[in-house]
Amino acid sequence: MSDKKDFFVGYLPKAPKKIARASLLLVVLFFGLLAASAYMVVNFQRTVNNGSYEYGELTEVEGLVYMTPQPFIKVFQEEDINGKPVYKNILLINFGKFGAAETLELIERKVSVKFNSVYVKLRGTLIYHNGTTLMELTENENSYISYRPLVDKYLYAKDVKDLGTHTLSGEIIDPKCYFGSMKPGEGKPHKSCASLCLSGGIPAMYVTQNEQGLADYYLLLGEDKRPVNNDILKYVSDPVSISGRVETLDEWKVIYINPDEIKRLQ
Repeated sequence: MSDKKDFFVGYLPKAPKKIARASLLLVVLFFGLLAASAYMVVNFQRTVNNGSYEYGELTEVEGLVYMTPQPFIKVFQEEDINGKPVYKNILLINFGKFGAAETLELIERKVSVKFNSVYVKLRGTLIYHNGTTLMELTENENSYISYRPLVDKYLYAKDVKDLGTHTLSGEIIDPKCYFGSMKPGEGKPHKSCASLCLSGGIPAMYVTQNEQGLADYYLLLGEDKRPVNNDILKYVSDPVSISGRVETLDEWKVIYINPDEIKRLQ
């Protein structure tokens, strides 16, 4: 009586049926697992936003520079259908991981003029996403070009509205990286970089989802209207809940918070 077992010899034209069926099953299982893994990677990873950082391209803008609640330059865009001028507030930041306040104050002293009383022309790198625009003063104090008398009274007007107290869920970010200069510019992979940016004075911001599922952005300030950057570093890039009074400043939103009341979300 002989005990025959299937045995595959490489130079034979066909493998035994049992080995062929087992090999085919393993191949099918392998490609099924590969497809499932690809699906999970694509559908469960965080998406990277489509912000733009115009690296290497300098743009000149002219408008009214003001320092509160954060450094902005308010520029004329166009006239609406009723002939009323439309303006945009561009958040100013400095080159690298620094805020723009010190550079702007240095320029004011250098040219002996207060920026909130003249048209100022600045040159820098634009960063924008979802209708929000920032400008990096890439050349530091050399980003200043000129100033001239301010005649447009509309530049002084700020459309400020108090929206009351709100509790929001979202993430603390640094706007420079989030809006385009880094991808990803949010979440755990970006935590250390965002912390350095906020430590350097780049304005702290908060991103959350509104009722329509779209992102809302808020400048973060203390209840005394001062920056809270150093007080919130331990919460950067983590899912957190914050509460505070919300205010709109033209097209921007600001939330005034007590950093001690920030809560981490599970």
